[in-house]
Amino acid sequence: MMNSRIAVCLLAALLGVSCSAPECTEAFCPVDERDEDGRFCYSLDMSDSLSTYDLSFYTRVDCPQREFLEMGDVELGVELVSPSGEVYSETVFVPVDEFRSRRKGTYDCVIDYREGLVPVEWGVWRMSLAVREIGGLRGIGVINRKINGKG
Repeated sequence: MMNSRIAVCLLAALLGVSCSAPECTEAFCPVDERDEDGRFCYSLDMSDSLSTYDLSFYTRVDCPQREFLEMGDVELGVELVSPSGEVYSETVFVPVDEFRSRRKGTYDCVIDYREGLVPVEWGVWRMSLAVREIGGLRGIGVINRKINGKG
């Protein structure tokens, strides 16, 4: 009888661990799924007030090397909308030398946007990214890493 109670408690504890929220979420928006204004759009869950968040962007460009070299730095218009509707925006630049090529004509980039971010408001935020037309751009992804325990 005692062993079955221990087994049930252990099973419950294991199930609780396996059902916890992921520490990292990722969303990719292909070029053909941009909104009516041509922006890449995402939802970012930043609900845990005991955590900070690291945000990164990633993308891929498929084009001839000559076109890639002429591309220049990539300007991103970042807009974040808080759960209550407050809008925050800025422009960031992704240097072209951050892109890496593993095979001819394909250029990948992963770049940190914010580390240790503590939102001014907890909840689900909306993010949109505006970028000029770039030939061969496949889309842009966002990685949201939850870092447990502030400080």
